[in-house]
Amino acid sequence: MRNLITAVFISLMFSSFVSAAEMQHHQHASQDVAVYHSKGTVKAWGEQKVSLAHPAIPALNWPPMTMNFLQPQPPLPALAAGTAVEFSFRQVDGGYQLTAIRASQD
Repeated sequence: MRNLITAVFISLMFSSFVSAAEMQHHQHASQDVAVYHSKGTVKAWGEQKVSLAHPAIPALNWPPMTMNFLQPQPPLPALAAGTAVEFSFRQVDGGYQLTAIRASQD
């Protein structure tokens, strides 16, 4: 009988740990990742990074600058240097990653 009580107790402890872990994972997955939008000009295009000159981005307190954005995988289709663009990006480990980019229709 003592072994049965011990087994039930261990099972209950394990199931509560699993439930807590599942809840924590669910909450993490449901967090919204901020996506930012801007306009700019392509300075250089590579398989891993795209260099863009952009105006100030107030949402991030960024001044106008030229910076590298990480490519998603698979990489976005290339645009020529000098192309005016509209783009979206998000923060990821290691920097900021493009989520979309297209030539401006201006």
